[in-house]
Amino acid sequence: IEQADGTGWMAMYSLNLLAIALELAKEDPAYEDVASKFWEHFLYIAHAINHIDMWDSADGFFYDVLHMPSGQHAPMKVRSMVGLIPLFAVETLEPELLEKLPGFKRRLEWFVENRKDLTNNVACMNTSGMGKRRLLSIVSADQLRSVLRIMLDETEFLSEFGIRAVSRRHRDQPFVWNINGGEYRVDYEPGESSTGLFGGNSNWRGPIWMPVNYLLIESLQKFHHYFGDEFF
Repeated sequence: IEQADGTGWMAMYSLNLLAIALELAKEDPAYEDVASKFWEHFLYIAHAINHIDMWDSADGFFYDVLHMPSGQHAPMKVRSMVGLIPLFAVETLEPELLEKLPGFKRRLEWFVENRKDLTNNVACMNTSGMGKRRLLSIVSADQLRSVLRIMLDETEFLSEFGIRAVSRRHRDQPFVWNINGGEYRVDYEPGESSTGLFGGNSNWRGPIWMPVNYLLIESLQKFHHYFGDEFF
């Protein structure tokens, strides 16, 4: 299984470590090399998630992809937190910071100019946003709009208490997968789980999952730092 959420987490971790390295580089220039390392890791991860069919352009959502023995790549079309976690991989770079770190800025601009095969997967390194910030994100503006339309739909993820871990649509339309003579399914289970496999309750089957809701809010704030009030 190629995991959209696992790939999103790793991209987020790379950006977290990039941000830490940039902060340390203000006092010790040696950390500019460390920042460059995590910048490059992020680029390769962004390239991967956009080239393994995890993004479904028809649905406007990220899904896990199952690699079959036949070589076929089959998207597992579960509307769950899996498809929202790629939004966590977002960071903005302040222009003042880049000016203070010429070594990192030089390597960043070299990649933007010479490795367009990688940087074209990052939105957006060439266009300055609010406050002339640069945006590091594995989702483009159009992808962000598509995911938000689903996430903010009350018949899907949005509830009065927060964002559901599984879309409410699966209450009436459970995801069912028939393979090798077995049936596997994902239902919308916002309370007690129907199986003890998840310990009686499962963050992955529908309940409001507080930590990831916090990360969603923090990520949307970062997107706002770049796009401003006019986005959407």
